[in-house]
Amino acid sequence: MDILSVSSLTFSWRKQVVFQNSSFTINQPGLYGLVAPNGAGKTTLLNLISNLLQPQTGEILLYGQSNTTTHVFQNVAFLQDNSVLYPYLSGRDHLNFVADTHSIPRAKIASVIDNLEMSDYLDKHVSKYSLGMKQRLLLAMSLVVKRPLLLLDEPLNGLDPTSLMIVRETLESIKAEGQTALISSHNLDELMRVTQDVFFIVNQDVQFEHLTNGQTAEDRYATLFGVHRL
Repeated sequence: MDILSVSSLTFSWRKQVVFQNSSFTINQPGLYGLVAPNGAGKTTLLNLISNLLQPQTGEILLYGQSNTTTHVFQNVAFLQDNSVLYPYLSGRDHLNFVADTHSIPRAKIASVIDNLEMSDYLDKHVSKYSLGMKQRLLLAMSLVVKRPLLLLDEPLNGLDPTSLMIVRETLESIKAEGQTALISSHNLDELMRVTQDVFFIVNQDVQFEHLTNGQTAEDRYATLFGVHRL
């Protein structure tokens, strides 16, 4: 059974075509990159998979079933951008809310906090967080629910080297535990450190490439999107 199956997907936003009859699948657990220029549809695709947006045509299946709100809730954790955070609440408040919503004992939060090394700032209001702190909180919120499929929208954005190392180790743990993550990112060098399996959004379509023999995501990006290298 495929983890994710997208068939004949067409989606337009404000008369602009984002996807046109696009199909792809993920049939093996692991880490997968999602790469494209700004505005090409990375976040839109994640919103479509999670049923926050609905396509004009096509079908999206998660583990063989339609991506209804209930099925998404049971099988998917979605790391969105930090606009979903409440500045007047603490990181702990956010994690407790996620745990309570999913009927998860709050005690389960402790290991996620430790793994992401968040203890020093967890009880501060999010308004006091740096971008890197917010990114780690968002990742923690997606990990607490322990779903088989994670959709991660720019989890590597704005991270210092220490945070990058922590997040990289966390992603590798996700893979080792048999979970699957679809990771959108502009940080192509860092993305290549966790996966060589990449989906590129090209000409309103999603195409998969397994990068081998010294290929890099940056080189493929330059070729696919006509970027002139210095």
